Amino acid sequence: MKRTNIMLTDEQHRKLKSYAKRGEGTLGGLVREALDVTYGKDALEHRKSVALEAYKEGLISLGKLSEVLGLDVVSARLYLKKHGIRIMLQKQSEVLQDAVNA
Repeated sequence: MKRTNIMLTDEQHRKLKSYAKRGEGTLGGLVREALDVTYGKDALEHRKSVALEAYKEGLISLGKLSEVLGLDVVSARLYLKKHGIRIMLQKQSEVLQDAVNA
């Protein structure tokens, strides 16, 4: 590992220390994790994972999921089926909005 000094705002430092005190890692570990998520090679995979969870919870539509996955809607449906994820039924308004967004 390499040592690097960074400047944080008071608020950023306070939040990181708070997370560390709750047992969510060390201050340095939290910074490294944030960098990995934001700039690491796994950032795209993380984004896809978050989108899949949001889809499962009904927070985003199939159209939005397909956009994040970089697939057309039919391929996104096949992806979901392949991974054993239930395809959510969409309301007519959501289907129309997806058509507008496409």
